[in-house]
Amino acid sequence: MKKTLFLFITFAFLISNALHAQDKVYFGTKESTPTIPPKGEKLKVIIVTDASNEIDDVWAISLALLHPERFDILGFVGSNYDHTFLGIGPKSIQTSVETIETILDKAGLKGKYPVYPGGHPMQYEFHPSKSEGVDFIVQEALKCTPSDPLWVIGLGSPTDLASAYLSNPEIKDRVIMFWHARTENTWPYRAHNYNIKGDMHASRMMFHAPFPLIIFDTGTHLFAGNLEETERNIKPYGALGEYLYNYRLKSDYYKSTTKGYFDLGDIAALVDPEIAKWEVVKCPTVTQYMDYNFFETNGSILRCYDIDRDKTFSLLYQGMQEKYGTK
Repeated sequence: MKKTLFLFITFAFLISNALHAQDKVYFGTKESTPTIPPKGEKLKVIIVTDASNEIDDVWAISLALLHPERFDILGFVGSNYDHTFLGIGPKSIQTSVETIETILDKAGLKGKYPVYPGGHPMQYEFHPSKSEGVDFIVQEALKCTPSDPLWVIGLGSPTDLASAYLSNPEIKDRVIMFWHARTENTWPYRAHNYNIKGDMHASRMMFHAPFPLIIFDTGTHLFAGNLEETERNIKPYGALGEYLYNYRLKSDYYKSTTKGYFDLGDIAALVDPEIAKWEVVKCPTVTQYMDYNFFETNGSILRCYDIDRDKTFSLLYQGMQEKYGTK
């Protein structure tokens, strides 16, 4: 009996070690906690966005383009998203690419920045989703250094961010991952929002991998106000202003005074970190059920937990007026 029990325990131990062996290849403590450089310092960025999914991405991209003094944009990656009722799924990546290219055209920047398609959601926990976009992120990250890192701004599914790391873990200290992981209504209990749902393997990797991570965990209150506000502050300013205004007319949902323009906050917080509130928190691990686990943490991350609504929109309004206003 004792021999049988010993053999069982030994077998269980070996199986447990085998199961965790692959974890150790890719998992690791986040040894450095990123900070946001003050205004005036330039960030080298790649923006990864499910641009055709929501109006907030369209406005967020536009805000980034209006601040070349802050962002050295290396390019864009169009990311995946899914809506069962639209049947979008596999088409989403290409529609995101097309929307990014349309925004660049309306902004008078056609052909200025490369736009690459990202990957479909990861099928396996440690296997990256290959794509031109992922290759682009890795290529640019390898040119960077820990003292001058690449900022990968993820406004949608984390597929391409996590896949870039899994494709080449050497980039871990050459990137800062800034991800829209808006769980403010469930923090610190559950990792629950639309972007996380889109690729749960990649979402867990964001917390478990050793690269520096900043999560934008707010923005629900970023309402665009009434149409008159948009007509007054956006519509008069060039082809881009007309495009942004007309985009809002596409649906009653976009026109609503209480429609949140969530992703606009990510870019605004990076343009002017003083309009947001930040805290350093322990990085939780994330269970397979997408629960935050603070009993087994993984270093520290920076969390943006609030941002000023009026100052966020003012950055866009002022930028449009300065760029496209009458001279």
